[in-house]
Amino acid sequence: MLLIIASILFLIFFYRRLRVKKITPASFGLCILICIIVNFFAFAPRFSDPLAGFFGFGRGLDLLLVLGYGILVYAIFRLYVKIDELNRNTTELVRALAIKDEIKLEDIDNEEE
Repeated sequence: MLLIIASILFLIFFYRRLRVKKITPASFGLCILICIIVNFFAFAPRFSDPLAGFFGFGRGLDLLLVLGYGILVYAIFRLYVKIDELNRNTTELVRALAIKDEIKLEDIDNEEE
């Protein structure tokens, strides 16, 4: 029951973000797909057991937890790469603006006097 409520809240949150165009329709579709899969395995855990056995896990829940952990690690890695790229772009932009404006320390000292 808790999983159903969490899924509904998850979908409402992402639907609001979709309405204000903070996410794409494809991202929202992925969220819907994830909710459907998670709820399916919550209501019918026996269907995930053969898949878990194929990958060497004892229960389907163990497989889902490991997959969730792997997805989170991948997402964190992607965020790290994106933040590093934004940091480099910001540094290049600041350097270009500084060269363009040619702000010198002497000019700043003269303005203070």
